[in-house]
Amino acid sequence: MFEFLAELALQLGGEWIGNIFHIGWLKATGRDRKVAPAQEAAWSIVTGIATAGITLLIFPQLALRAPGLQLLNLLLAPVAAGVLVERWRAWRESRRTFDWAVFGYAALFGVAFALTRFLFGG
Repeated sequence: MFEFLAELALQLGGEWIGNIFHIGWLKATGRDRKVAPAQEAAWSIVTGIATAGITLLIFPQLALRAPGLQLLNLLLAPVAAGVLVERWRAWRESRRTFDWAVFGYAALFGVAFALTRFLFGG
């Protein structure tokens, strides 16, 4: 369980760092916070891969050693990260409704992150 939480913590940390870069990029380019869904999806994938690459430089070994648990992590961690990020943003925005778009982008980031660590981690 600790190993799964360690991988999830890396993923959530990466998600928030990616979000900071995203906001910075939008402000630097003078764009409104709203961008096209395809751009949001591409941003989620690119930052997920980049952040996973950075974490692999710092933590090259996967926390999960068993192949079955690694595959389970590929399924559960993106969903858990998506729900946590969506609920965090809902709390920050003082809304009660579930935003499927926010969940989807966060989960897409999570898939890119987890898959990159799975493929290139030791």
